Amino acid sequence: MIGNIDILVKELCKLPKEAGWVEFKHNNCEPSMIGEDISALANSATLNDRDYAYMIWGVDDVTHEIVGTKVRLQLEKKGEQELENWLRYLLSKNADFEFYSTDIDGKHVELIRIHKALNEPVAFQKIDFIRSGSYTKKLHEFPVFRAQLWDKLRHAQFEDICVKTDQFYEDIIRLLQVDAYFTLLNIPQPAEKDAIVHYLNEDGIIKKQDNGLYSITNLGALLFARDLNEFARLGRKALRVVQYRGINRLIIQKSESFIQGYAICFENVVRYVNALLPSNEDV
Repeated sequence: MIGNIDILVKELCKLPKEAGWVEFKHNNCEPSMIGEDISALANSATLNDRDYAYMIWGVDDVTHEIVGTKVRLQLEKKGEQELENWLRYLLSKNADFEFYSTDIDGKHVELIRIHKALNEPVAFQKIDFIRSGSYTKKLHEFPVFRAQLWDKLRHAQFEDICVKTDQFYEDIIRLLQVDAYFTLLNIPQPAEKDAIVHYLNEDGIIKKQDNGLYSITNLGALLFARDLNEFARLGRKALRVVQYRGINRLIIQKSESFIQGYAICFENVVRYVNALLPSNEDV
């Protein structure tokens, strides 16, 4: 789920013009157009180093004034099929998006949040699209964009992917051992919230979202999580030390898991390993 939808829409309306990762519409809800735009916006988000792209109904695409819309995405259909299911069937498997709706100052707004393309370009009906200015075009028509996009996709880092989104500052402090970050870097921890966020954001521990909330990256969680089990998919990456009996792996003698982030628990892991090693003390 996405939080602060009202703030998100208002912030996006402040953009001087439509960006490659934002599309404003009034009432145009033609299904094929939406599919092509999801492909184009997902690919453009990757190209522009954005985690998400957005399609917003109810905003004038010239003035960016909130005017409201008659569109109701959850109720729209293509033939007898719900719009969302129809889109997911024709989009490539790496396409990821969600529908949202809200009312701002009495005016209805619909929104699709589109995740950036990962591993390969997002395609609609097996065709890749891209945004050129405020227009959606076929990717093969822009060989420079295509080369840049594939370069971004090939060099995407697991550590940069966000594992938790829409987090408040209080959630960051609860989930991450922030004081350890400053201690290990030998930096005095600032008293101001904005300064702490600045440091964490600069080092890719967290990312500030378009709606004013925060995301925690895989890097931030793996290094500074208080409990890796709080993060989907990362619990299984917790450090585990196993001592086997003999020279094979048939019988486990001792096993210990460390659920904290690597940077926090590393010294404890080393001490635990040293305690398991055979040693003699000469008196």
